[in-house]
Amino acid sequence: MTVSISCDSCGMPLAGAEDHALADTSIPYCIHCAPEGHLQNAAETLERFTQWTMRQEGLDYGVARERARAYLKLMPAWKDANL
Repeated sequence: MTVSISCDSCGMPLAGAEDHALADTSIPYCIHCAPEGHLQNAAETLERFTQWTMRQEGLDYGVARERARAYLKLMPAWKDANL
């Protein structure tokens, strides 16, 4: 049985050490959410994910931001955050 893990911040699959922040499998965040080993703040993460959503789905900023906010609230790192 294969255990699938993903970033606690954005949901990116963490297939190997290279996907984890600092290539450290004990860090539950991806290289994008924690490039220096610690989780970026909520505002930075929301903006980055908004921009990603705009590119991926072709949405305008306001719609992409609301979609990004709703998605991030489902992630363990942000479920209690004020996004």
